[in-house]
Amino acid sequence: MRLLPLLFLLLHCLPIIAQQKASTAPASLVIPTRAGKWTLQSYDEQILRIRFTPEERWFNAQLSDAVIARPSTKPIVRNTIDGEQFLFAGDIRVQVDEGAEQLLLKANDSSEAITIQAFRYGPNAGFRISLQEGEMVFGGGERAINMDRRGYRLPLYNAPAYGYEEGAENLNFSIPLFYSSKGHALFFDNPSSGYVDVGKSDPSLLEAGFSSGELNCYFIAGKTIDEMLQSYTRLTGKAPLPPRWALGNFMSRFGYQSESQLMAIVDSMRKYKIPMDAVILDLFWFGDSIKGTLGNLDWVNSSKWPNPKRMMDTLEARSIKTILITEPFFLQGTRNYDASLKFLAVDSSRQPYMLKDLYFGYGGLIDLFRKDARDWFWTKYDKQIKLGVDGWWGDLGEPEKHPADLYHNGKDLGVNQLLNSNQVHNLYGHYWSKMLYEKYKQFYPQQRLFYLNRSGFAGSQRYSVFPWTGDVSRSWSGLRAQLPLLQSMSICGIPYIHSDAGGFAGGDEDPELYLRWLQFAIFTPIFRPHGTALGQADPQARSYPSEPALWPDSVREIAKQYVQTRYDLVPYNYNLSYEQSKYGKPMMRPMFYYDLADSNLVKAQDQYMWGDAILVAPVLEKGATKRRLYLPKGNWYDSRNKKKYEGGQWLEVPVYIDRIPVFVKAGSFVPTRAQLSNISEYKTRLLVTQYFFSPEGGKYMLYDDDGKDPRAMETNNHEMIGFVARSTHTGMEIRIGSGSDRYTGRATKRFMVMDIFGLPADPKSVKVDGLLAPLQSKFQEIEKYRGQIALWDPLNGMLRVVFEFTGTSQKLEVSF
Repeated sequence: MRLLPLLFLLLHCLPIIAQQKASTAPASLVIPTRAGKWTLQSYDEQILRIRFTPEERWFNAQLSDAVIARPSTKPIVRNTIDGEQFLFAGDIRVQVDEGAEQLLLKANDSSEAITIQAFRYGPNAGFRISLQEGEMVFGGGERAINMDRRGYRLPLYNAPAYGYEEGAENLNFSIPLFYSSKGHALFFDNPSSGYVDVGKSDPSLLEAGFSSGELNCYFIAGKTIDEMLQSYTRLTGKAPLPPRWALGNFMSRFGYQSESQLMAIVDSMRKYKIPMDAVILDLFWFGDSIKGTLGNLDWVNSSKWPNPKRMMDTLEARSIKTILITEPFFLQGTRNYDASLKFLAVDSSRQPYMLKDLYFGYGGLIDLFRKDARDWFWTKYDKQIKLGVDGWWGDLGEPEKHPADLYHNGKDLGVNQLLNSNQVHNLYGHYWSKMLYEKYKQFYPQQRLFYLNRSGFAGSQRYSVFPWTGDVSRSWSGLRAQLPLLQSMSICGIPYIHSDAGGFAGGDEDPELYLRWLQFAIFTPIFRPHGTALGQADPQARSYPSEPALWPDSVREIAKQYVQTRYDLVPYNYNLSYEQSKYGKPMMRPMFYYDLADSNLVKAQDQYMWGDAILVAPVLEKGATKRRLYLPKGNWYDSRNKKKYEGGQWLEVPVYIDRIPVFVKAGSFVPTRAQLSNISEYKTRLLVTQYFFSPEGGKYMLYDDDGKDPRAMETNNHEMIGFVARSTHTGMEIRIGSGSDRYTGRATKRFMVMDIFGLPADPKSVKVDGLLAPLQSKFQEIEKYRGQIALWDPLNGMLRVVFEFTGTSQKLEVSF
């Protein structure tokens, strides 16, 4: 490729539209070509937006609202390096070839550069971007395939897949964000149906093609996935804090068919003291059958659901939240069908489009791109919220049936014409989420939204969505499929992705599979055992319970143990939510999240980090007695026996039916809270924190608030508690301090329990704020400690220090 001096090109060869001169206006640069024009616009030091506008006829409207960041006002500057002309947009530099047919982009500190070229071929247009030898590409949303997408041609079209297993290339949530191992990411903000060919057709090219819409590409520079993801979430937004109860155990199945059945299972969960925080009602709340009921959206059977408000009040009195399913289809013969007709998507003659092959019955799809349709749809939600509903489940939102000859009204999207389904398909679930989020913000501003959904687009995370991975097979292959899928969605900015724990479709009653899935699922953002248990509603379906209380004793007790572990980790998990809302960090982090250079981390795709401290290696094979896993560099502790291991090596560890391998990184603080049966019981009167000793020390910042206030972070209605550990010449010390922020419900008198593992020698003395805490060996239940005390357990190598936590700067000293 011959690159001309850029200054000559810009000033003499092509009629360049100059950068905007006003200092407060976004700085952009337009470069004409024979086939159209490039527009370059900087967003910050690491993000450059590249837009191509074809000369040929093309529907070039931007229908997406994914990007919420404002462009930078800093100009794109010209400079000369070694006699060559460059454009500089923050850390990114650009060269333009002869005729401006392609651009060459490079991050300043990157050793690799890429070329980007626009194309138009048949019905599609988009970009061709060079790939280097050995380059790996990650991302693309929900795919049950190798996390390195090199060699795949991936559809960009949200699609359900009933009973999918490993190898499912296209599922419910397409995110056109792709990370390169060469130090950059590419985000294509185009929601139309399309594809990304990652070196399958041509090994040297990544080709992103779209059927309609604005042709743009955001080039994001960064050394690690962490850096690039934080830039991406600055562009598209971060997830709001969840209601804290959302991190508990959900009672969920397809489906509870009456109040008496539901409450009997709730009673069973309580009988066996299995913690829980919510129940989820599938479609039987608005009808007695699977087919023909979508669109009722009200309690139609008063014998099965005699008093929904009383039922939900009873559940609320037990601190159990109620979540209802809804769908966007309105079927003929249902309560709201006639009223829905004027709000449905239409055919080419603007008549309501009737779906004749929808599994659930004959009817239409509500046009959620219309404001009046959203307002009408909201009234159905609001009625149930007033009865006591705490959260929502949106199903079939791809939409599941969305024919090419179905049209949506584009007026409220800024386009005064009908839009065919392919132009907006990937946006449909996103707009459904947006509707609920904005309505809650308007009518219930003091409530954090919980919205379980199945489909969306880039930016959906900011609408408080909690997506699940669709109708996965109840099989070992279905379980294995979750590992790449969940990790990929997590680095695509969708932090609360999770699966139907236990599997959903088909399968057999396999207790081992059920337990392995639950053991893995407690280390995922949402813990929701779910499956098919239809009984008489469909005698032909394979029905097995999803609730731990309904399994035999041997299974129930192991499941209960892991549900309790989920509740023990509430403060740690809630802090992961804070890190997402503050910094854009995912809760599940691939092993290569901070380091793309270690090839072993990339190979270890069947394990992951839960936050920065906890490594999880699920058991994925039936009958397994051992598990091979990779420990990154550093020291690690087995969470079960606290045995220490040196990292930078592959290990083979034994596994048992009641456990999976979980390791904790040395230097980590892990806050816990034991013996919770419901998250409403979580209070900070007693703070329990584990520290895993490292000679290099460690630090941690714990976020806490009331678990309810939607504006807790922005209004300082919260507390930050900092922990810093370091080695000293006589032993070690831990400093603990709280910020001055105060939040609703903060206790005035509190106790801290600090459990320290892995000391290199027996402790000789322990001091808290300079006062000696005599060493003892008599342990008791944590809740019974009230005075300052130090206890040493030499058998398990644990030092427990209990003291009053004042909220001011305090120091714990251990000599050994």
